[in-house]
Amino acid sequence: MEIRNHKNLFYIVILMLGSSCVGGKYVYDFDTGKNLDFSNGKWIFNDVHSNSESNDNKRLYTESYGEFKKILGDSLVDLTSLRNIALVEPEIKFEPTQSELKKLYENSKCDFLINVKGQIISNNASSFYSNDQSLSYSTSNRSAVFIKIFNLKNRILISSSKGQAISTEVHSNLEKDGAFNWTTPAEPMMIRAAEGLIIKYGKYRLDK
Repeated sequence: MEIRNHKNLFYIVILMLGSSCVGGKYVYDFDTGKNLDFSNGKWIFNDVHSNSESNDNKRLYTESYGEFKKILGDSLVDLTSLRNIALVEPEIKFEPTQSELKKLYENSKCDFLINVKGQIISNNASSFYSNDQSLSYSTSNRSAVFIKIFNLKNRILISSSKGQAISTEVHSNLEKDGAFNWTTPAEPMMIRAAEGLIIKYGKYRLDK
């Protein structure tokens, strides 16, 4: 029986590696600005930050930028390109003040600012585990992503949204003892949550 369980675990690992599987449950919420018009203006995509210890900021940036690029096309401007033609501050805050928005508008000649931030909330669950009926507890990996979009000319927030992800390790007497399961680490869920949230912007856009 133990050999069979180890074979099952081996097949699960191979399947996950082969399919780049990212599990978990996701919830998306818009505080404001669910329906935006992306047809006009120039949109700045700010640098992306998170508290991830595994340095997933680069991938979070790449995937988030790529999804917004699908929506905005050539109207999306990254900071590196912008700094080649305009005097822009070394760092643009996730929640800039009105005076900072005004200065960015005047210096960049762009119309909107897109900010993306990731957060690792917990990373306590095991990647792979076998059910232990005697434990009867649960723990989880959790992450979140936040997006804020500003109108630079009017110096106002026009959209605020978040995506949350969770993958839970559960030991229960309702499941067979020794049954293998797996959870997704918080970092890949954070990136998947960002992709899913940005896709929502494309789905709900007013200018389709």
